[in-house]
Amino acid sequence: MRISQWTLVMSLGLSLTIQLGCSGSESSVGGGGSGGDAGSLAYAGNVCVGAKQAAAAAFCRNTLEAWASWNINQNSDARDAASDVARRTLAEGWQAAEAAAEEQDANCADLALSSSNASMDMEERLQSIAEAINDALDLAQSEHAECGAALLRAARDACEALLTAESVHVSDLLTDSDRATLNAAKGTALDAFSSAWADATSGDCPTTADEELIRDALEGLTDQLVFNTIVTPALDDAQYTTLIPGQTDYLGRTYTPRCMQGSEYRYYAKRGTVNKLLMYYQGGGACWNHFTCGGTELGAVCRTTPPDAPSVASSGFADLSNPNNPFRDWNVVFVSYCTCDIHFGDATQEYVGLENITVQHRGYHNSKVAEKWAREHFVNPDVVFVTGSSAGAYGAWFNAPLLHEVWPASQMHVLADAGNGVITSDFLENEFANWNFVANLPDIPGVLESLTNGSGMPGYTAAVASFFPDTNWAHYSTMFDGSQGGQTGFYNVMLNGGNPLAGVTWWDASCQFAENALSQSIEIFDEVPDNYRYYFGTGSRHTMWGADKVYDDTTGNVPTVVNWIEAMLASGPGGRDPAWENVLCEDCGLTLDDDPMPNPLEAPFEQQGEDVVIVCE
Repeated sequence: MRISQWTLVMSLGLSLTIQLGCSGSESSVGGGGSGGDAGSLAYAGNVCVGAKQAAAAAFCRNTLEAWASWNINQNSDARDAASDVARRTLAEGWQAAEAAAEEQDANCADLALSSSNASMDMEERLQSIAEAINDALDLAQSEHAECGAALLRAARDACEALLTAESVHVSDLLTDSDRATLNAAKGTALDAFSSAWADATSGDCPTTADEELIRDALEGLTDQLVFNTIVTPALDDAQYTTLIPGQTDYLGRTYTPRCMQGSEYRYYAKRGTVNKLLMYYQGGGACWNHFTCGGTELGAVCRTTPPDAPSVASSGFADLSNPNNPFRDWNVVFVSYCTCDIHFGDATQEYVGLENITVQHRGYHNSKVAEKWAREHFVNPDVVFVTGSSAGAYGAWFNAPLLHEVWPASQMHVLADAGNGVITSDFLENEFANWNFVANLPDIPGVLESLTNGSGMPGYTAAVASFFPDTNWAHYSTMFDGSQGGQTGFYNVMLNGGNPLAGVTWWDASCQFAENALSQSIEIFDEVPDNYRYYFGTGSRHTMWGADKVYDDTTGNVPTVVNWIEAMLASGPGGRDPAWENVLCEDCGLTLDDDPMPNPLEAPFEQQGEDVVIVCE
């Protein structure tokens, strides 16, 4: 492996030496696309951000030292000259970090905080700290001047130490995944500040500055700098930004994003106001043979063209203006869908029929490109919520294990909306391989076996949930998830040899789907009862994410979906919220307004008074 080494030399002798490898891989969880030696090196984008924070640490030290020296000599020209040097050094460090990351196929400059904005904000805050410390001091008196200088140097050392601790942490998140080293280093820095403050104020030092307020100001300064280097500040927060990627090198592999028919791929992102990230995988069906992929007049049973923007959805959890939406302030990456392979395919297939068709099942490529962008623009979220609807539910379920190595210090939650994995053994044995899932599966005990020994979704989920016990995993579905594009529709297609016509009479599979979906979820819960839950609501609606029912529907004596998800968010390694429990509706066959149903009604749908009810024998 080729290793390049570069050194950023900061003023006052501070230096930071960083080694970058070709791949940047840092864990063994990744599948065929991870590349590099497992556990060897931190990701280049993170190292870049760490270098910027280290440069900011030096800037903080140099600026406060200039103020401390000014306290003694009152030489404003010398102070201003030192500040100029600090700005230039910060800019040089910023540029060197970005260039080094680019050499490693990582982007640390796009939509990022500029060094000029960083220095401007920090200087303003540091000047306020200096003025607060000097308030009521008579700098013409040597004792007062020395005292003020000592306090400024205490602040100098604390600011430098806090940002250095953040730099070390973000540079290699895997090494400090529980943030224990970071928290210990920050605690040590603040303790040293308090001790130095006490020493400086023990003599003739009539400053009116309060130690606690100065400490809060230092933490506010460093927290803001860190936030603006790990959450891209220049991304639009009012609307989604369209991202159109080209061929992309990532972790030693080249990805070619595209839609099923070879057209341009695009995805979307939006900045929030908190350091939390929602990774949402769009739905849109699936196909796996000549018939289902559109080789007949029926057309494909999945989304094949460039996808719609997320702004077309404006209800449910997609409504980020709703004050009841727990994700309203989050950063969002919307992973769009147009490859018919549940976001994880890695194959080009020639499906043979009367007219052969070529299908680009490149969902894995698209997902990895979106992952790379998210990793470089939302570097270290406090929380990551991975979810998706329908085909996107599987996108979340299969990509989430790989995202753990991207954000190893983040609390993770994974929710599949209307993607329970109810499939036939024939599909698993004879059709599933057309997407080439196996090539990129995570190296987790039991994962490969779940797809080769027939255990399917229960086996896969038990494997990943056991491997990541601190992550919450959950399935949501209505009991009779229906429609041609719903779970019963695709299940009926599988039950009928892959014939798309069977999707038209999707209700024929309603009862069998319900039985299997519930039994699978119970089986999974029995295997991993600590960090897996299921929710089955009433009726036949397919997906809930974009429906306002998430806020108010309690039909069948169920909690609202939003309350259940809030309990999920409140659950973690320290314990699970009692409200995050398995949910099974009562009178599950009672349909709600706008639920899909055959017209005219056919079994198992039947009229009972004013209600339409699904009745299974």
